[in-house]
Amino acid sequence: MSVELWVAILAGTLALAAPLVFAGIGEGFVERAGRINLGIEGMMIMGAFTGVWAGSLGGPLVGLVAGAGVGLVMAVGMNLVIHRLHANEIVVGLAVTMLGLGLSTYLFQLWIPSGETNVTVQTVPRADLGPLTDIPVIGPVLFGQSPLVYAAAVLLVAAWAVTRFTRFGLAVQAVGSDPDAAALRGVRVQRTGASALLIGGALAGLGGAAITVGTIGSFTPDITAGRGYIVLAVVIMGRSRPVGIALGALLFAFLQSFALLSQSTALTLPSEVYQSAPYLVTLVVLVITSRRQLRRLYRSTTGRAAT
Repeated sequence: MSVELWVAILAGTLALAAPLVFAGIGEGFVERAGRINLGIEGMMIMGAFTGVWAGSLGGPLVGLVAGAGVGLVMAVGMNLVIHRLHANEIVVGLAVTMLGLGLSTYLFQLWIPSGETNVTVQTVPRADLGPLTDIPVIGPVLFGQSPLVYAAAVLLVAAWAVTRFTRFGLAVQAVGSDPDAAALRGVRVQRTGASALLIGGALAGLGGAAITVGTIGSFTPDITAGRGYIVLAVVIMGRSRPVGIALGALLFAFLQSFALLSQSTALTLPSEVYQSAPYLVTLVVLVITSRRQLRRLYRSTTGRAAT
């Protein structure tokens, strides 16, 4: 393959990784707080639809804010059902995913009835970094990206700083490690977990909007294509840590970018191979990393028992 193709693949990797990083950082906070959000897929697709709809009215920035807002609203609903009605967190998360998938399709059909032309909105313009973009190979990959890619990088640094140096980050870690001990130290366990879920919901909605308003410019049903579940896998692979989440997101995005662009090369493989490869490789890596984590957990528990 030519150098130009590899440049396109690497540039596409960063663009495809940004939505996963947004949603992954949010879910990282959720799982550090000892909770899990299986509604990410529903929040992302609702964010994707709302982003396009709002973007058609007020531009891409409005679309991104609206996408994050609808994810936040869905997370508020999850918190109310879980804490006020004492519903099972996993069941509620799956229900939110099904609600998001169905509601986004229904609202899209109301907005764009069958037979009418789909609406295309303005996407976030690429950043113009001047001479840096003209640097061979590195320039188009690193300096010719959407501002959302750079925003994802800033979010990674901010999330790392929050988890390491802020009271909220330490409270989230304490609640996830031992909620009873955290409560004895004055940490409000329920409020901390709820706050983490709200952050996760807002960032999941933003991740969905980043897919449509950030790159594609239009919405179609099932446009997220299971990325919410990929986010869960990425967070598990990265052990809920910002750097690990970023690496997992880049791995999946690279495989997806390679699958999309390498079909135009002389590699005459069935299209199904290209489409399934990113998910299969992610599954294999997830199994390997999960087994390693289970071994560490077993060694730590047996060591404690022996003492």
